[in-house]
Amino acid sequence: MPGFTVITLFPGMFDSPLAHSILKRAREKKLLDVRFVDPRDFTGDKHRTVDDTPYGGGQGMVMKPEPLVAAIESAKKNLKQPRVILLSPRGKLFEQAEAARLAREEEIVLVCGRYEGVDERVKAFVDEELSVGDYTLSGGELPALVVIDAVARLVPGVLGNAQSPEEDSFSDGLLEFPQYTRPEEFRGMRVPEVLISGDHEKIRRWRAEASANLTRERRPDLFAKTQSATAKPRAKIYIALLHHPVYDKNREIVTTAVTNMDIHDIARAARTYGLKGFYVVTPVKALQKLSLKIIAHWETGYGAEYNETRKDALALARVTDTLDDAIIDIERETGEKPRLVVTSARKGEGRSPFTSLKNMLVIDPSPFLILLGTGWGLTEEVLARSDIILEPIEGDSDYNHLSVRSAAAIILDRLLGTNSIKEKP
Repeated sequence: MPGFTVITLFPGMFDSPLAHSILKRAREKKLLDVRFVDPRDFTGDKHRTVDDTPYGGGQGMVMKPEPLVAAIESAKKNLKQPRVILLSPRGKLFEQAEAARLAREEEIVLVCGRYEGVDERVKAFVDEELSVGDYTLSGGELPALVVIDAVARLVPGVLGNAQSPEEDSFSDGLLEFPQYTRPEEFRGMRVPEVLISGDHEKIRRWRAEASANLTRERRPDLFAKTQSATAKPRAKIYIALLHHPVYDKNREIVTTAVTNMDIHDIARAARTYGLKGFYVVTPVKALQKLSLKIIAHWETGYGAEYNETRKDALALARVTDTLDDAIIDIERETGEKPRLVVTSARKGEGRSPFTSLKNMLVIDPSPFLILLGTGWGLTEEVLARSDIILEPIEGDSDYNHLSVRSAAAIILDRLLGTNSIKEKP
């Protein structure tokens, strides 16, 4: 539990915020301790002077170093290893990650500046500077309250629901998902059906996607951070190549042939981008046998000795009769049913941008299964089963007939490559 010592000329500004709501309860439970030190108590003149005019001229007054440093030293005297922080517009931006870091400290001393700031020499006696934003305030008292409130919320026992800090805005770098309560309908506006469905998994996924989309729309700066090369996917990702059910060029449902190159190249792409498995889905026993023969050649046959890297990639390949068999296999392996991500060259409503899914893979640890269609694409039945339909891959021409293995490589690079995605204008 961090204890706070606030060095301020106006301790009365803290009375009301600390006497209400969460901070009041935290203090009553002895989970939060806030003390105050007034720099005026360390002055030597009858006027208790704490400020003076700036050297070099200019508007306003500057806080003198003697009383402020004396207050800092007095505050530290009875503390073991306090973290001394000056609230300053020149400081590092105070974000949720900073709150989490400070929640691990035992003692924190917050120094509140006033007027035009503090004498620069005071900064030799502080450990760091923090800013709550790019705007001008009258002093450091309001920023200090922001820091205390944000840190206190992360102290175990302060909030009634232990999961509340995990679901707050910015806890995972994103804005919080939209919230609703009773009644179900208000002035013609209804609560989204998924939230009253009772399906907790669907609700969790809806919230994750809503959080990502809201952040992308309103705070692209935050969203860009989650898209950086350091934002590694938490999700367990699989890919499946469906040879049935798919369409032929006449929109008839058919079963397509297995090809050696598809198996090789998609397996290699899956290995390159860290996927957990690659499924070849066909109900035809002869094609299953051929697929297994290709895989075995590189896993245990001559190919395993000839090219070990190919062996490493083909080890991800699995053969199943149906899509449902692949889903069951992933559920058995991960303990969760995977979210189905469908790819399609056909345009339509409800297509999700790659950036949205890329972000979801970072924040959602659930398994995801990316479905690739052969022939002339996946059937409407498969699309209807999906949780996410990705936007089409498009070039600058009217030709849109990529091979499935080329499409697989592009999709995986957009979702899992280390280069950031450029947003469409």
